[in-house]
Amino acid sequence: MSDFLDVLLQRHAAEQFDPTASITRSEIENLVQQASQTPSTFNLQHWRFVAVTDPQIRAQLSTTTIPPNRQRVIDASVVFVILGDLEAHRSLSEILEQSVKAGSLARETADLWISTANQLYGDQPQLAREEAVRSVSLAAMVLMLAARNRGFASCPIGFAPNQLREILGTSDRYTPLMMIAVGIDASTSRKRRPRLPLSQILSFDEFTELVPTRECLLRKPSRRSSRTTRVKS
Repeated sequence: MSDFLDVLLQRHAAEQFDPTASITRSEIENLVQQASQTPSTFNLQHWRFVAVTDPQIRAQLSTTTIPPNRQRVIDASVVFVILGDLEAHRSLSEILEQSVKAGSLARETADLWISTANQLYGDQPQLAREEAVRSVSLAAMVLMLAARNRGFASCPIGFAPNQLREILGTSDRYTPLMMIAVGIDASTSRKRRPRLPLSQILSFDEFTELVPTRECLLRKPSRRSSRTTRVKS
């Protein structure tokens, strides 16, 4: 196993994949098993993974994205489509029963979670969708890190959701939220693209909008307060 920081910094969005490389069913299952360790609210586990290894189906999936991404989808060893269960709360009783039997969750807590989840999501589909998006996004990142840890490259791919639904034949309950191509990196350049510095993305105790300009960074205080929080060195 690699050091976590090495895995984190080695991961990048692959621009090309080796079209001759393959991935075994066991390797796919290992990746999904690791991605499923992701946390989720009430342990709802909204994620559902579709692992597409069939070249013909990958070719169909490639039509759902923009031209620069299409060859990535075609050449990848596997393309994961991660769906979000918009009605995950309906299965919560069965999910939490396993935790109760395992002794990792008290019966009283499980009952409280079930009633709270049904109240929150039963008549608020938008909130249920937002929760699914959060859970699937976390699982997608863990999947990409797990892939890097096992020597695979990955790339998240944008797509047209309605077109993708038609290809996979999903019901309205499951909405496609992420598509991730995984395979052996054949990119000519593997350098990570620079990230914004902390001075532009981090503030303490209150939000401060950091606006980059050519000359300097202008700090735009949040509405709650005009003061700027400073950390003493």
